[in-house]
Amino acid sequence: MKISSTVLFRGSVQFCILMIAVIIIFPTAGPASGSAPQAAPKVNPSPFYLGADISTLSEVDRRGGVYMDGDKPGDALAIFMKNGWTCFRLRIWVDPRNGVNGLEYTTKLAKRIKDAGGTFMLDIHYSDWWADPQKQNKPAAWANLDFDALVKQTQTYTAHVIRTLKAAGATPDFVQIGNEITGGMLWPDGQVKVPLSTVKVFGGDVTVIKPPEPYDDARQWDHLIRLLKADAQGVRSATTPADHVRIVVHIDCGGDWPVTRWYFDHLTQAGVDYDVIGQSYYPNWHGTLGNVRDNLRHTIERYHKDVMIVETAYPSRDVHPSPAAARNMVWPMTPEGQERFLADLIRVVKQAPEGRGIGVNYWHPEATFIPGSTNRWSGPDANALFDARGNPLPAMNVSGLQPAMQTAHAETGERH
Repeated sequence: MKISSTVLFRGSVQFCILMIAVIIIFPTAGPASGSAPQAAPKVNPSPFYLGADISTLSEVDRRGGVYMDGDKPGDALAIFMKNGWTCFRLRIWVDPRNGVNGLEYTTKLAKRIKDAGGTFMLDIHYSDWWADPQKQNKPAAWANLDFDALVKQTQTYTAHVIRTLKAAGATPDFVQIGNEITGGMLWPDGQVKVPLSTVKVFGGDVTVIKPPEPYDDARQWDHLIRLLKADAQGVRSATTPADHVRIVVHIDCGGDWPVTRWYFDHLTQAGVDYDVIGQSYYPNWHGTLGNVRDNLRHTIERYHKDVMIVETAYPSRDVHPSPAAARNMVWPMTPEGQERFLADLIRVVKQAPEGRGIGVNYWHPEATFIPGSTNRWSGPDANALFDARGNPLPAMNVSGLQPAMQTAHAETGERH
């Protein structure tokens, strides 16, 4: 059938009018102006990792540390795993004075973790000793490198560590490229000025750190981004997708959303390659559990990344904190209070949106009774998960996989 051009024109006009009406009545769905883009919930959520930083375990074993498994001494790693602990974190220092937490030490302990069937998280400090919010000292051997050489060195070192572990059959499942690097790393080259927190408790050893003057924010962030990209590339160059290695960026802002946003907005804008946002949460420093809940929600809604509390701890006996530190320590400082704290934190992380709260790692739980070193009545470190005779404390069984522990604190410090 032949149709005139006039009829076609009228039909086209009518069709356009109809489409305009549809658009007005049924506008296209999309995020509101200025809001963060929304992503669908995770289709395949990660397993939840109940983890422990056991970096001193080999040294404790060497010194005769006692880990009781029922009425007889046992293996600490086996005790953790029978209680549902699946992920084990080890720090590594570049050139430690006595070798503890160096590459050889860490490789042997990592192999032990992997052989036992555990998940392994590597925490690279990029220092010869502790790197944390109060200090990020360069390794002595890197101290005089110019910045370009420092970037190259940190990438080379990262790749070497990963290759060494992989060759030993201890490929990490998670790699932290830096430890609590809210203020940057490899100071002063990669140091950035952190906005003053309204949540964090400052006092004692925890103080506001000011970078050297004159301070150029754009330059310092450029340096930090270059270091992070080099470290991430070091991890990727030493692994394959089949290794399933996940990169973690770790800051100390468990309850602090404004500082978390400041930090990860910079990383997002710069296109830094990472997979997991790691946070420290100690209630004596990092806010309330409600602050943590809000921070996890905001973080996930904005960045759509998995989030893990990679450091936390709580005392099983009174450590007499300052009034400022004690403000958010609302759980009793007892073995039962320690267990309640850990259970409450795990619950908050598991309830995070999109199934992206993927784990909680407890710091230094392996401290235990060492004959001739720790007193049998005062006990080891107050945050440990073993008592003064080497018995697991109730928090060890936070998953409820074992019968109730009746003897865990019978000998602890009602003497302290």
